[in-house]
Amino acid sequence: MTNELTDKLVALARRLSSLMDVPLRIVDLENGRLVAGVIGDAPDFCPACGNPACNLCHTFSYGCHEAYRWGGKYVYYCHAGLAFVASSVSDEAGQPAGGLVLGPIVMGEMEDTLDSFQGAPNAALVRRLCNLSTRKVGDAAEILATLTEHAAGVAHSVMGSVSFRQEDLLQSLYAQREGGEPYPYEAERRLQQCILSGDKRGATAVLNEVLSKIFLISNYDIEMIRIRMVELLTLLSRATIEAGADSKEIFWFSTGCIKEMNNCKNIYDISAWITGILHRFISYSFDYSSVKHSDTVYKVIEYIRENYPHKITLDDVAAHVSFSKTYLSRIFKEETGENMSMYINRVRIEKAKLLLCDSQVKLIDVANLVGFDDQSYFTKVFKTFTGTSPKRYKEMRKKT
Repeated sequence: MTNELTDKLVALARRLSSLMDVPLRIVDLENGRLVAGVIGDAPDFCPACGNPACNLCHTFSYGCHEAYRWGGKYVYYCHAGLAFVASSVSDEAGQPAGGLVLGPIVMGEMEDTLDSFQGAPNAALVRRLCNLSTRKVGDAAEILATLTEHAAGVAHSVMGSVSFRQEDLLQSLYAQREGGEPYPYEAERRLQQCILSGDKRGATAVLNEVLSKIFLISNYDIEMIRIRMVELLTLLSRATIEAGADSKEIFWFSTGCIKEMNNCKNIYDISAWITGILHRFISYSFDYSSVKHSDTVYKVIEYIRENYPHKITLDDVAAHVSFSKTYLSRIFKEETGENMSMYINRVRIEKAKLLLCDSQVKLIDVANLVGFDDQSYFTKVFKTFTGTSPKRYKEMRKKT
């Protein structure tokens, strides 16, 4: 980022932190660093977190990259389950230059968040953090995106929020007009090597070379180019999986990408589309896989907490976070230590225990209120988690 833009973001961050009593951080995506330290005097959990899986620069960069991809704003969770609001800023060419990240914030019920910090030495610090409802966090994201776009003087994103330069493609097209091999197999091999090594800049340069040759041999026929792009997407997917990404996640994402290609009307749209996929594949393989998994798991937890009174299927949850069912089940088990159905039942039983303490709620109604259709199954699950029946639990609570 330029010094002028950095100064504008620092001034903006100071005012926002003072207004909301939430710390902010400035991210320089071009150089992969955090700028100016923590802005504001509000309580900050991050220095006391101590989570070995958390790389602060990656955590905040992930939020800014996702904000760029989603039109300038993104709300996400860190490894500890605390919420952050990220907003990107673009340079004059429309590429992601950096961004502001607001947080940590306790989003939703404070007690729900504190449950995961029981016995932890930093639990008292969590209670001091800003606590906002989901709606207010969404409002903060909208405001932050408006302010950062004004500060940068450039729209948050171009063509689906991907980093792409038309002049680089044109230069490659002119260079390839002299002839050469009928299909760029050698360039594809170099592209695979760049992906395997996590070389985003090198991969982008080689991709431009591959694209220019594909466009030339396809005689700029959009339908023929679409077919070639599906083949190229397959190559990118396989190289990314070989680099260490999860195959199910990549295939799930690739399926959605093919649908997005239908919105591409010319070679520049297609080039921007495939460049964005390349950058996302490399970033998620090497930089952001850990925080992305935590973000996804906490969004699943949030979904379950909001929908526990209703029927919840794995299909519903997977669709909510855009993951395959199998892959989501695996990372949820890895992150939480229990399978999703067990967690859903745990949430429902905790809510049932609160209802059983309420003299105004009839025992026979509790099962239905927390999402169980069958009374006998509810009793069985309740005994599994508490060691006693709902009726006995209600009687004991009444005595105490």
